[in-house]
Amino acid sequence: MRISRSYRNTIASISLALLLPAISSVGLAANTTRIFTLSADEWARPRSGDVIPELDAVRAAVSYWGRDADAILVIRYPGEDTGELWATELRDWLISLGVPSDYIRLVSGVQAADEIKLVVGNRDELEQ
Repeated sequence: MRISRSYRNTIASISLALLLPAISSVGLAANTTRIFTLSADEWARPRSGDVIPELDAVRAAVSYWGRDADAILVIRYPGEDTGELWATELRDWLISLGVPSDYIRLVSGVQAADEIKLVVGNRDELEQ
């Protein structure tokens, strides 16, 4: 399902307003793909609608996602049950912040058990 550019821009604007204007990139991969890391220590904070948008990796990933109409957000998580629960909860928070579920993918198998990677890039590049 594709969403219109105006709807996507509206979501991105609302998300950015919620996620604060100071955006900092945590990592960089290919030309159009960016990787942001969320540590288990950051995630261990009590979570609420005020806390999640303050997480640097979440704020930066949603901001970068909002810049490209063909971008998707891939959550790469540790493969065990705890990692899957973490990734699923993060996906739910992203949806509540305005990222449509069709633009979020969950992928298991991150090397480190104490982090999640938020990979944002072009749909064609990341769905290969």
